[in-house]
Amino acid sequence: MSKVCRDLRIYLRLLHVMGMVCWHFDSDHCQLMATSGSERYAVVYAGCILVSTTASFIFALLQPNRFHIAIYNQTGNFYEAVIFRSTCLVLFLVYVILYVRRHRYRDLVQHILRLNRRCVSSCTDQQFLHNIILYGMLTILCFGNYLHGYTRAGLATLPLALCMLVYIYAFLVLCLLLMFFVSLKQVMAAGLIHHNQQLCQGDLTSGLRGRQQILQVCGGELNECFGLLMLPIVALVLLMSPSGPFFLISTVLEGKFRPDECLIMLLTSSTWDTPWMIMLVLMLRTNGISEEANKTAKILTKVPRTGTGLDRMIEKFLLKNLRQQPILTAYGFFALDKSTLFKLFTAIFTYMVILVQFKEMENSTKSINKF
Repeated sequence: MSKVCRDLRIYLRLLHVMGMVCWHFDSDHCQLMATSGSERYAVVYAGCILVSTTASFIFALLQPNRFHIAIYNQTGNFYEAVIFRSTCLVLFLVYVILYVRRHRYRDLVQHILRLNRRCVSSCTDQQFLHNIILYGMLTILCFGNYLHGYTRAGLATLPLALCMLVYIYAFLVLCLLLMFFVSLKQVMAAGLIHHNQQLCQGDLTSGLRGRQQILQVCGGELNECFGLLMLPIVALVLLMSPSGPFFLISTVLEGKFRPDECLIMLLTSSTWDTPWMIMLVLMLRTNGISEEANKTAKILTKVPRTGTGLDRMIEKFLLKNLRQQPILTAYGFFALDKSTLFKLFTAIFTYMVILVQFKEMENSTKSINKF
């Protein structure tokens, strides 16, 4: 199984199957090749996704009553409608971005794969394997939650099938991209570890040059390519995150299920957003690039001074390191690291409180109108 994960092959295969990339990996030359057949497959697949998401968006816009959930009030149904349409929109944007920038993505991934060959040991293969196993387990949990939750909510057959198809496919696509991004970050972090080890062994020129090349890729192409993708994905996860607690408050805690159903519905609503949140936390907490980049300064402060030009190079590097900005960002909007987690959780809690307040206001208005 580790051979399948070597060089990120399993990710590249899954991305190709889902029409997000049009490359084949040449293991002998460590090169990503795009054939005319793979190009056609990607175009046709992406075209089908664009048509499907557009049709789903328009259907939900023109037929909102078909998606009405009886156990929800107007606030809950409006929130569900926003989530569904936003999911269609994000899928549309992701496929457009991936296709328009496909050559840039190929060059970036190929560069990182070659770095993986040069600098990284086989331990990263285990990390890639663990990531893909987690992805599979979370997909199963996500499928079970959506199937049970929307079935018990009383959705009709057509909107139920459409919601299942859109949400599960969105999870497969978006979370695969998140996992791929996490794995690329792990390769870059492992490359920095390799160059820091060179610095510890006294190979300053090679170590600093390799480190600088990696950080240029991180702050340049990796930010440009994946930062643009992460922005709509993180925004969608942020929008969806209050849906589980809101479902719990609106249904289970208000006694809309029988006592024998409450336990399973409590479990479903409690884990409703868990797959998305785990992927988001994993993406933001995998911060080895910044940690290893900061370790370089500590290593260089211990290097004995020789009175040569090397001393000036080290001093210049240390001075620049003090003003170092976040390495990875979502296209400049926020840093893709642990510092963002607290802000996102605060925003999620705030959105949930606002939703609950609107729900309570609607219930109060209905009670007053009865009198």
